Amino acid sequence: MQATMVGIGLMEAGFVDLVTYKKDGTPVSTPMLATPRGDVLLLRTHHTAGKLKRLSRNASVELAPLSRGRHVGAVTRGTARILSDAETAECLELLHRRHGMVGRLATLLRHMRGWRDVFIEVRPA
Repeated sequence: MQATMVGIGLMEAGFVDLVTYKKDGTPVSTPMLATPRGDVLLLRTHHTAGKLKRLSRNASVELAPLSRGRHVGAVTRGTARILSDAETAECLELLHRRHGMVGRLATLLRHMRGWRDVFIEVRPA
């Protein structure tokens, strides 16, 4: 999913803006922690996140790399897939390796809240 763009590419971005769509087509934008795995991008969320419901109805998404909350590259369209629980351990390891202490601390805080990690894989359309 290497995007040719000015600024940061999706695979280099630590955070991305994920746009999913409601049933009526309304876009919903969410900043998310991201990490690459081969030619796909992995995004972490929690088991009760509304985006999971939206993605189960419509797998079409848009992504843009973020820096300090601002888009720093072109928007890329893609197709999302919610990964199985069995894939979570590998994805968490990749996320922790990429984001170091910040990723581990975020995981600890999420688990203290009782949130179960769910990963979304995004491929270019």
